[in-house]
Amino acid sequence: MSAPRKGKLEKMNIILPQIVKSMVIGEEFSSHMVMFYWPKIVGKHISDNVSPVKLEFKKLFLYTSHPIWATQLSYMKDEIKNKINSFMGEYLVEDLVFTNIKPEKIDVDDKGNEADMGREIQRMDISEEKVSEISRDLDEVKDDELRKILLRVQINDEKLKKYRKNNNWHPCSKCNTLCPPEDQLCDSCKRNANIDRLKSIRRYLMDVPWARFCDIVKTIPCTAEEVNEQRIILMQILASKISSTNTDCMEATILTMLYKSVSPDKLTPELRQKTIEKFKYDFMDSFAMKNGKKYHKNIK
Repeated sequence: MSAPRKGKLEKMNIILPQIVKSMVIGEEFSSHMVMFYWPKIVGKHISDNVSPVKLEFKKLFLYTSHPIWATQLSYMKDEIKNKINSFMGEYLVEDLVFTNIKPEKIDVDDKGNEADMGREIQRMDISEEKVSEISRDLDEVKDDELRKILLRVQINDEKLKKYRKNNNWHPCSKCNTLCPPEDQLCDSCKRNANIDRLKSIRRYLMDVPWARFCDIVKTIPCTAEEVNEQRIILMQILASKISSTNTDCMEATILTMLYKSVSPDKLTPELRQKTIEKFKYDFMDSFAMKNGKKYHKNIK
């Protein structure tokens, strides 16, 4: 005989947070379904030239074969969003974002057949007993539509877990979220680790503004492009704090060392003045002119 079920109040206090947490997995499942059904949703003409990359925070990132397609779809945003949401039966997408990042290639098995994750997840069987258990856990949800959504999310959660278990997924080394066998971190922890790494590059450059890539890479795993990008971001932020009529300030000094990669012992007032003048023309949109124009990019 199964153990008696807990009281309703205690049951809902335990289960509802789990349901909310599993919504992320429900979104991941839906994301796979959008990728899988993309040609059917938008038609062959568009799907041959526009590919979904990922779905995050209700934003669908798209890669286009040519910039003209990004322009064309920008005029069709509402139509595309409505098609996706209507097809999926829920409000999944509220914005389309065009990206230069190409979608990951679909794996190919030994027989040459495309191994589509969305199809595999959809095929996962969940026992009627498990579905009934999930349904009973949602008895306290009075709103019929909400209960249907939560039921679908929980079932998708179970399908995804089963798929991952069958494919040797393992807990992320940081948060215990399941991730592929070849990875140590889940996608979320990868993103956070990358953000922290870029922050570390910026901190290094602020501490040692004259540092070059060959110096930084000894401490922080990075590419020359990443160092240059973070250097430019810092210079733009510093430039937004410099008055065009007063370059005798700490911000101008640091900017000069960043821009010229010169150490303090080689820094002179003349070099600083010439550097700021050149920077004004190379990065005009970043320089704080008298009209109060500033660089607006948010950096955490």
